Amino acid sequence: MKTIRFLTLFLTGVFAVSACQAQEIKACQGSVITMTATGEIESLPDVAEVALNVKSRADDEMAALQGLSDNIQKIINVLDSLKIKDEDIRTDSINIFPVYDQRSRQEIVAYEGTSRVYFKTYDLGKITELMSGVMAGSNNLFSNITYSSTDIDSLEDQAREAAFNKARHKAELYAKLSGNKLGNICTITEGNVQVMPRSYDMMRQESMAMAAPMPKNMSIPIRPGKITTTAFVTLVYQLED
Repeated sequence: MKTIRFLTLFLTGVFAVSACQAQEIKACQGSVITMTATGEIESLPDVAEVALNVKSRADDEMAALQGLSDNIQKIINVLDSLKIKDEDIRTDSINIFPVYDQRSRQEIVAYEGTSRVYFKTYDLGKITELMSGVMAGSNNLFSNITYSSTDIDSLEDQAREAAFNKARHKAELYAKLSGNKLGNICTITEGNVQVMPRSYDMMRQESMAMAAPMPKNMSIPIRPGKITTTAFVTLVYQLED
């Protein structure tokens, strides 16, 4: 009995699925038009994420570690003075390794400490002051600044709407050119929706970074520009004579 009951339920499910598929196929029978479009929304960022490379060099491992600790603390002090919250600061990747003589490749001439400090700021008007402060008079270098937005959901929806309207406009135009009318939508397929952050990168050669600290009075003007949110959509329409 259980086997018969299971078979009955299975066949009922198959017929139900087949009926749904038949309705979908019926809705999209005949001529259709498939249109793909991209929607882009430009906006001003309101958050910057900064990655800093921190270094130190000394004759022994403990001195290199102490120098690295001091350099990290100097950065944190600057961030504290500019009201960067503790939860928006992260340190990681602390490494101490030997530096070998470039000729012999066997003699250890020093020890170098490296680390990375990440922090986030919502006050983009002070980004130049902030970066000048953490770099002034030291070998600390930022590897990049990434600008993004805290209003991601709204920006993504705006990009979706722009993509949909563009796809519908193109479908209406092609339907008119072909002497047809645009019918109901058969399917809507969304592609990737993403906010493209804007990055600002800075690098110096290793030898320059160790030999020439940044001048204390140097100020590098930094401007974030705009970020772009992109959405992709594909619409399939029924064509009517």
